Amino acid sequence: MSYTDDYSEKIPDDANFKAMREKSKIQMGEDLELRKQAIELTVLADKYKYGYQWEWCGVPIIRHPDDIVLQQEIVWKLKPRKIIETGVARGGSLVLSSSLMSFYHDSSKVLGIDLKIFDHARASLSDWLMNGRIEIFESDSTSSIAIKKVEHFLDGDSQPILLVLDSNHSEEHVLNELNALGPLIPRGSIIMVADTIVQEMPHGYYKNRPWGRDNNPLTAINRFLSENHEFIIHKEWCKRSLMGECRDGILVKI
Repeated sequence: MSYTDDYSEKIPDDANFKAMREKSKIQMGEDLELRKQAIELTVLADKYKYGYQWEWCGVPIIRHPDDIVLQQEIVWKLKPRKIIETGVARGGSLVLSSSLMSFYHDSSKVLGIDLKIFDHARASLSDWLMNGRIEIFESDSTSSIAIKKVEHFLDGDSQPILLVLDSNHSEEHVLNELNALGPLIPRGSIIMVADTIVQEMPHGYYKNRPWGRDNNPLTAINRFLSENHEFIIHKEWCKRSLMGECRDGILVKI
């Protein structure tokens, strides 16, 4: 520990600061009352479409800020050269992935797959599509042509990648994605499964959607892990986000 002239309190050195942070991360992740309050706040904020309010590099990104920072931590530590995302939406998440990788690699690539890619997304992504940093592919993410596209995109590369699953959030679809794409990615790769938060939201919250309590990405993960021992929950990040949508949805291929 050290002192400064400007503060009467002790300022931790790097080692103590890191230890303090790690302890706090674990304690916060285990604080069930805090998580309950975070879910309540998420429900209240959702009245104002909180998850739709953000942009990345001027492109709308349908993510909570906690999960944007979480992905930055994962990408910076993993340093993948390729990221695959299912679910393109407005395009901001693909731009996030591309820009994060550009900090450390000049020829990184992102592949975005969605059943329907709208013209507004293509327009927002035009600069990144032209320079080849982002590629989009219109297809069901579990189809045979999507699997072939992913195989071609990976091109036998053995370096770990990041796979982000954020399309249809029903248990059946997410489980099919995990079973279809999981075997294709190299060992050490990380999967971020979005909207595991659905399991914590109130019953009947997602009206006119094919997902809800007991039928969502988290239940898909639980089924997948019970049958597939090549993947485990990544404990370092699975409870990092307080108001995040990926709680217990970060997997690593071992």
